[in-house]
Amino acid sequence: MEKDNLIRVFPKAFSEELCDRLVKKYEDSLDKDKQRHGAGRMNFTQLNLREAGWEKEQAELVQIYVEHAKKYASSVGITNEWPMKYALEDLRLKKYLPNDHDEFGPHVDVGDNKNCTRFMVFFVYLDDNEEGGTVFPKLNFHAKCKKGDMLMFPPMWTHLHAGLKPKDKPKYMIGSYLHYVGDI
Repeated sequence: MEKDNLIRVFPKAFSEELCDRLVKKYEDSLDKDKQRHGAGRMNFTQLNLREAGWEKEQAELVQIYVEHAKKYASSVGITNEWPMKYALEDLRLKKYLPNDHDEFGPHVDVGDNKNCTRFMVFFVYLDDNEEGGTVFPKLNFHAKCKKGDMLMFPPMWTHLHAGLKPKDKPKYMIGSYLHYVGDI
């Protein structure tokens, strides 16, 4: 029996209409609201939805994320192990340009005490992009960049991953994390 890598892809978690609406609103947003990350292995532009006044969209997305957190827990057989209380980190919409350097090289999403409360990663691809998926080199797994698909996995050292460079057009995705909250 093959060991479960705890990576899940939920096809069409976001509708095409929702994906298109998010990309359009991102492109229509003021540049002052967007942050450019361009150092080392991180090259992309991102918009924090909370800081940019996307309250309506956030409410809609949070419902979808909560629904898929339950689907994830069920799909991996989690029962009592799932935290009773958790919170969603700020939603961030990222754009990667097809410019030969926009990518997010191999990394893990929990690496120090600033982010050690993260226990689950959510990525949703907002467009189809032939080359812009997410690869897990040590787990021999590649998630394709398909519009509306949600990728979920643990953020720790066990899940080294990289966001691949788009080749022909920009890649858009939205991501967040579930966090532990409260006392243990």
